[in-house]
Amino acid sequence: MKLFVICLISFCMISMVSARDITTLDGATYKDVIITSTSPIGITISYDKPDGTTVIKGLDFRDLPEAIRKEFGYTEVRAAEFEKHALEYRNMVYKDALKKAAANAAVEKRDEELAKQIDHIQAFLFSKRKYVRFVTIRPHDGGVIGYATAADRTAIYGDYGHIFVRGLSGSQGTCWSGYIYPTGQSITTTDGSYDVYNSTLTQATAEAMQAIAAGQ
Repeated sequence: MKLFVICLISFCMISMVSARDITTLDGATYKDVIITSTSPIGITISYDKPDGTTVIKGLDFRDLPEAIRKEFGYTEVRAAEFEKHALEYRNMVYKDALKKAAANAAVEKRDEELAKQIDHIQAFLFSKRKYVRFVTIRPHDGGVIGYATAADRTAIYGDYGHIFVRGLSGSQGTCWSGYIYPTGQSITTTDGSYDVYNSTLTQATAEAMQAIAAGQ
């Protein structure tokens, strides 16, 4: 089981490639982007705006050139299955959904089915992601503590408060906007308790698989 999970995580992780330009089918061009995560339905890119704000944005493969689709192994069948699973998991609470995703993955446990297993876990995590505006308060052990709000925040919705995000860096006042992925965990420091999120789908998937292997 441990070897299986190591293989699965290795398959899931993608390299942080050099900056590149990406142009969508509708003509929008994103310059000097880093691809931080990939899923069966698209890629997630990171880039800096002129004001220094870092932006994390998802791009659907259906909006990207054929060459990029082939580069990341996009198929309509796999994308449809991914979206179907994400819809099923969306309204389930974190732990129950993760258990169901793990059970679905276990049905397809042969090594040649690694991609399908990853898709189940990624679909669950994708269904739970949030798009936020985030302001860093201070660094903390592999990430940062800061204040997060939904991009479409209203008076009664979208204030996530103080949280910890793994994988981010920056000093006090650094602004960031993009997707975060819940872990179902929290951390306690000398100044309070914070819900824990991951900053990339790849990181979130690896952590979820480690939790499954540990029987959590």
